[in-house]
Amino acid sequence: MQIKKYSLCYGDRVLAQDFEVDFFNHVVNVLTGANGAGKTTLLDFIAGVGPKQAKGQKINVPKQQNIAYQLQHIHFFPTLSVGQTINMYRQIGNRSLEKSGSTFQTIKRQALDKIWSVKMGQLSGGERQMVLTYGQCLLEKELYIFDEPTSGVDVTNSKVILKMIASLVQEREKLVIMTSHNIEQLADLPVKMINIG
Repeated sequence: MQIKKYSLCYGDRVLAQDFEVDFFNHVVNVLTGANGAGKTTLLDFIAGVGPKQAKGQKINVPKQQNIAYQLQHIHFFPTLSVGQTINMYRQIGNRSLEKSGSTFQTIKRQALDKIWSVKMGQLSGGERQMVLTYGQCLLEKELYIFDEPTSGVDVTNSKVILKMIASLVQEREKLVIMTSHNIEQLADLPVKMINIG
């Protein structure tokens, strides 16, 4: 997948000019850069959700219905339990991913079972992020996009989240793009670092 001649201007402020990048399936493609460099805007452009100021050429980008996009500020149903939330994802996702011995079965047993009956609104931000990442990864899509998936998440939950994201690449050979400010967390993952700005 490629992005060519990507440009982003807000008035006189130029955030990107003829930026080009290739994304690969065998690694987690990680966008890095300073705050305000336009990382999330590039994700929005790839996902087809704007903004109108972003211009460029998309090559082999999946159709919108084949993209799973997890925003930094995730909307959720606070009155649903963790189990009910996961079951919603299961209904539209790939339940066979939770087979015995899989990454997801292990994560469910080690991290989710103990909070299975807790309402989403009663979880910490990191726990919610973990649950929703689990659900996103159950979906069967061609491209998975995660905007700062471990922002504000403790070390333990960050490791679980990154393990799930890595499994998309290592076990399912999916195309994955994410943004991150915490490069140290990614040391054990197969990553391609892409600096913006």
